[in-house]
Amino acid sequence: MPEICFYEPWTYQLALPEKFEQILEETKKKRISYEADHCSQYNTRTQGKSAKLHPPTLSAVLKLIAMQEQKEPEAGAAGIQNVENSIRYFCMEYPLDEEVCVMTYNFRNGRFCGIRKKKDPDGGDTTKMPGVLKGGSTGEEYLAMLAFASIVSKSRYYDDEFHACYEELKRALKKGLVQLVPKMSLLCCDNLYQRVTAGTKDTIPFDCNQFFNGKLKDSFLPFDLNSGIYAPNACIIGSFKVLGAQKGKNNATIAELKVAYKGCFTCPSVEAERIPMLPENYIASQEVEEILEMVTHTPARLFMMTGEAGTGKTTDARMLAQILGLPYYVFTCGPGTDELELLASTVPNMGTKKRMLPQLPDFQDLQMDPASALYVLSGIYEDGISEGEAFHKLLSLAFEKGYESARKEKDFFLKESEIIKACRRPSVLEIQEPSMIEKPGTLTRLNSLFDDGAVTDLINGEKIRRDPNTIIIMTTNLDYVGCGNFNQSVLSRMSLIQPKQELTEEEMKQRITARTGYADENVLRFMISVVKKIHAYLKEEDLQDGVCGYRELENWVLTFRAIKDIRRAAQIAVLSKAAMDPEEQEHLMKTYIEPYYSKQE
Repeated sequence: MPEICFYEPWTYQLALPEKFEQILEETKKKRISYEADHCSQYNTRTQGKSAKLHPPTLSAVLKLIAMQEQKEPEAGAAGIQNVENSIRYFCMEYPLDEEVCVMTYNFRNGRFCGIRKKKDPDGGDTTKMPGVLKGGSTGEEYLAMLAFASIVSKSRYYDDEFHACYEELKRALKKGLVQLVPKMSLLCCDNLYQRVTAGTKDTIPFDCNQFFNGKLKDSFLPFDLNSGIYAPNACIIGSFKVLGAQKGKNNATIAELKVAYKGCFTCPSVEAERIPMLPENYIASQEVEEILEMVTHTPARLFMMTGEAGTGKTTDARMLAQILGLPYYVFTCGPGTDELELLASTVPNMGTKKRMLPQLPDFQDLQMDPASALYVLSGIYEDGISEGEAFHKLLSLAFEKGYESARKEKDFFLKESEIIKACRRPSVLEIQEPSMIEKPGTLTRLNSLFDDGAVTDLINGEKIRRDPNTIIIMTTNLDYVGCGNFNQSVLSRMSLIQPKQELTEEEMKQRITARTGYADENVLRFMISVVKKIHAYLKEEDLQDGVCGYRELENWVLTFRAIKDIRRAAQIAVLSKAAMDPEEQEHLMKTYIEPYYSKQE
């Protein structure tokens, strides 16, 4: 098989790390060894078995050891982004000459993403990561990442042999055991070489097509570094200076964000009434702040939020429109939604048949005063118009008004969908519950609207392009009854897919106070606690016929304020929606509500 770019012949001819030639001379060893115990367990050749010192790999391993010992202030860092007990990215800031390589590695697809950044204190310029070629990169920084992935315990590509040899090499260098250094170095180089190139189940994945025109295809945008999308949440070596610890949201209110993003988009005055009017003291979620950064610093306009009912998906979409000062449109999908409904709907023509045409002027009127006769139909007085010109205009106007009247007398007519209306101008469009559509391929009808610059043919023959500043947010949950899968071509067009987390107790309290005006902290904390406990109970018992979330909490507060009975309010606003079975409702009442009420009495 052809060599992967890391191991092209020229890479073996590079100089070894400083002082390593001296160690080889002192121990009477060479760059290549034919001794079996210098070869990795993955080296399965039966004849001509050998191991070679690979300068880029050796440099990467030695630099990784130096990073662990942190002998210099700018020694670099390495860590992982762990999501739900699974590693999403390996992360590294790898020092190289006067630059630092800021990069991530996704072992699922074998792709690197990163930039090179100057080390100067002002932040420095950034450049794309080079490809592995003469005059570019030796591959050292990429091999350092693969070596790091091999020593992270519980990772899929942790390797016992590599880790043991790495630790033994580190010990030999520290203790001055020069006789042991060549053997451990050969084993580390051979192990990584075999696992990258072997083509077996143990192979470390690497996408050979990720380098193009001498550069790494995937690089970080300013938003990527600021938002924490690629930030590690477990630092294993050193401390990160660029990727940083994963950032939380800034807890900014709508009012504060409106000031920060003022002027980014403009809304036609006729659409101003569609701008949402949420309380200005609402605190924006992390998802809103991420989308704001994306739409103001990148061309990304297509997003998806997933999560249970009541987690604030629609509120986030409305909040985004309010902050940016854009009209808000919403389209709700159902099981029977088809391709036609995405573009237009059939609407009954109510009460239009009684419309009458105005009385036409007679011939004598036309002869005596052509301008006045024409005014009857046109509403415009054209002083000095001749009798012949007036007659021709009267015929034309009569035809047009007759056609319009006939058209309006139809029993039904087609009306543009909210999707098409939103795509004609800068706006925020929320497409609710697209996963409810029974046929996953239905949404592909919108692919040409999702693609930048593409054209969609409407039913009337008109061609329409999505306005480049139309922001589309799909909001859906994936676990409820009736929800299906998405077509992959739709998913691939999303710039971000954000799983919405449940609102925290503090977020619920702030939101409920802003929306209802109720501020009794003791009662609110009890209500919030009950709602969260019932929600957890429904999930634990896998009860899928009910729901209990923020909306139920808000209804409970409003009902309690109206009827002044907390138990009755809970029964009709919360428990009746949490379970359909009366016995289950009684169990919830006795377990979660009665104890509190008894204490109050």
